[in-house]
Amino acid sequence: MKSTLCLLLASLMTTTATAATPPVPPDAAKHPHVVKAPFGATRNDDYYWLRDDKRENKDMLAYLQAENAYADQLLAPLKPLEDTLYKEIVGRIKQDDSSVPARERGYWYYSRFETGQDYPIHARRKGSMEAAEEVLLDVTAMAAGKGYFSVGSMEVSQDNQLLAWADDDVGRRQYTIRFKDLATGKVLPDVITGSSGDLVWADDNRTVLYVENDPETLLTVRVKKHVLGTPASADSVVYEEKDDSFYMGIGRTRDDRFITIGRPDHLHRAGAAPA
Repeated sequence: MKSTLCLLLASLMTTTATAATPPVPPDAAKHPHVVKAPFGATRNDDYYWLRDDKRENKDMLAYLQAENAYADQLLAPLKPLEDTLYKEIVGRIKQDDSSVPARERGYWYYSRFETGQDYPIHARRKGSMEAAEEVLLDVTAMAAGKGYFSVGSMEVSQDNQLLAWADDDVGRRQYTIRFKDLATGKVLPDVITGSSGDLVWADDNRTVLYVENDPETLLTVRVKKHVLGTPASADSVVYEEKDDSFYMGIGRTRDDRFITIGRPDHLHRAGAAPA
């Protein structure tokens, strides 16, 4: 701790000594924009143009790059301290860690990390932990070349043959659902976009229920049903929530007999239907 404090003081002194000509922060332009609330109120937001959920506005991206460059220049004298603290933190983490295996329908499921990797490998073994490992998702490989990547829900079908998972490579919690044949390792052509990440298999091993987000508010609005081999545009609505004070999730009961649709608010209400 004493050495860390000394480094911090030294870095701050260096910053003070070299800050005679500090970098100039970028100045965001103002563009008047009227925002209308659902209940009728309005307000002006000069910086509304900075919201660009699709990351396509060149002016916004240029401003973001300018802000990042300014921050890098301003914090450059603290880089040695940053590196020291990072190494200390990483040095206390077990690099090749793994989760506690969980048994489900004859398989042991777990996640593990390899030394130096930021993302896990999700795997399973049939019968016992001494059996051969079967990799379900290598998230490190999936995240390669991406600035952000996250795997949400991942569920294996009731017959243990198919994997459905939801991933997000933007960071907006708008997940894309994909499918994999675990016998062949082949990723199926079915793709579902705009999901909250929640999903569950029905007992026929061909149908997946999932929660669809509103593309603007990201509120969970519909539970939909997808049948493998059919276009996502044909997915039917199982349940639609009209009250935006509720949030939805789906899952299975512990006895595996029912699929549940949870609608939690301050009363924590939920419903269930046979699988």
